[in-house]
Amino acid sequence: MAGYRKPKTRLHHEFVYLNHDTVINALSGLEAGKIDEIIEKVSEAREGGFEGSLGYGAAKVGGSKKKTANVEEELTRSRTHFSAFEAWHSRLDAADAFGELDEWDLATRNEIEVGDTIKFTATVSLAPVQQVLLTFMDFAKQAGDPSSPFKQPTAKLAETKKIASQMNNWMGGRDGARSILSSIAPLGIATPRVFARLAETYLVNGAGVVEGEFTVIAQVEQLINQGSAVPAIRVLRETPPTPKETETITEALKNFIEPAAGLGLTVTPGDITLEFPGVLLHPIAIYR
Repeated sequence: MAGYRKPKTRLHHEFVYLNHDTVINALSGLEAGKIDEIIEKVSEAREGGFEGSLGYGAAKVGGSKKKTANVEEELTRSRTHFSAFEAWHSRLDAADAFGELDEWDLATRNEIEVGDTIKFTATVSLAPVQQVLLTFMDFAKQAGDPSSPFKQPTAKLAETKKIASQMNNWMGGRDGARSILSSIAPLGIATPRVFARLAETYLVNGAGVVEGEFTVIAQVEQLINQGSAVPAIRVLRETPPTPKETETITEALKNFIEPAAGLGLTVTPGDITLEFPGVLLHPIAIYR
């Protein structure tokens, strides 16, 4: 006799990533009044006992009204974001507007088109180059801590911090937030390779949880053509990548291959420059 009864349905979503701006903008275009309805319902819940049930009412916190207002604002914002996602997802699902993957190979890759919104299960992880950057930056923090087993002499520490600062600048996005390159294996299949740049702003619990099996919803941003190449890390962010940027960044990142091994990480030339038949996605939601 089985010792586990499976749930009939999975209603709970644990989000790793949610680009709520994309969701809200899209939903506003599809159903102009839906966002107003969601905000109204969330506000009604707050005013009708929501704040009291959480113990955040002004009478209970005395002089902490500003802090209370900030907490309530954040709760309202979060509920709006996730409610908007559910409404947006339901709308697209009902209209069969999601492309779905039954297989993942070169033939399937060639069937998808730029602009398609696709939904699939995948193994998601930080891209190897991204792992190197984040690991080294964390190492640099530890190197300056006298109690850390990774502490470094003062003379060497200065160079380590300089390199870490450069890496942090490389990860910057257009709005100043960091961009995290992730590797996505649809259905657990590693090739053709799929990548997505995660804006740190939309990571729910930080980059440390980007590891494991998830449902991914994304829009196809680019199908890398034969003879084309995209640098894993973008430095010139206001324009599409140029051959000169790709060449410069590729040469710079090649210098990380050997040090990466010292950190217990493996980086190959294919991790540094994304080439055919690679796919770049604009991620909207990653959850399980």
